[in-house]
Amino acid sequence: MFQRVASPEGGSLALDATPPPHAHGTTLVYLHGLGSERGGEKARFLEERALGRGLGFARFDFRGHGDSTGRFEELTLTRHLEDVAAVLAHLGSGAAGRAPERVVLVGASLGAVVAAWHALLHPGTVAAQVLIAPAFRILERYLEALGEFGRARWRREGTYRFVGPWFEFDLDWRVIEDSASYPPERLERETATPTLLIHGTADTTAPFALSERFAAACVARPRLVAIAGGDHRLTAHKERVADELFSFLALVPIPVGRTEPFGAPDPQTRGAPTRRINGEIR
Repeated sequence: MFQRVASPEGGSLALDATPPPHAHGTTLVYLHGLGSERGGEKARFLEERALGRGLGFARFDFRGHGDSTGRFEELTLTRHLEDVAAVLAHLGSGAAGRAPERVVLVGASLGAVVAAWHALLHPGTVAAQVLIAPAFRILERYLEALGEFGRARWRREGTYRFVGPWFEFDLDWRVIEDSASYPPERLERETATPTLLIHGTADTTAPFALSERFAAACVARPRLVAIAGGDHRLTAHKERVADELFSFLALVPIPVGRTEPFGAPDPQTRGAPTRRINGEIR
């Protein structure tokens, strides 16, 4: 079902949503990456697999992306978080069909970082999160790559154009100012939602080492799946991504009738972080 969701700035977000077929159901909400959109190959593949398992699925375009309104260059983490909140409120109201009892956020690249921040800032609203090739410390790495001259130019001119192998976009300096409210150390220190990390070891866009660091430092003790030779997009490994995602969700303790908020830490999920390489636990 295609719908438009009112965005905080007065525009709208493009949403495709299929509700869970049964009461007490779970919906996976997919958050795309920087410069991507809701109709990407991974999103559609995971949607097909989720619906086949009796789960709901929703995917939407952030402001400035795809069919949503807004200007791309005005992107900030705060704005992305507002978009997630608007979509989840829409789903929870029943406006897109049967409201899910549980929500699992599935984020890719920057969308994974947004998912993690939403779960941290809204405890109890997310049953679990799956972070695919999370772009941890993305702005920090952008600033480092620009060097002193590039950073000064961006600050002075207010907008900077980034050009890469498959992207070209402008970003306003306000994205840097906004990022001060979201220190990555806090994300590592305070994340308590059950978490699965899936990351390719050959990712040159978001280094695999950053997911290793997050898994080692995070209080939620995430499960880390390392896909040997996998790149940032992981489209060539989408079947593996789906298998790991659904295997993880089968282990997340979210029984119907649970009294504490969904997503609250469960003693059974504590322990050392799990690292998997090509199916082997290490």
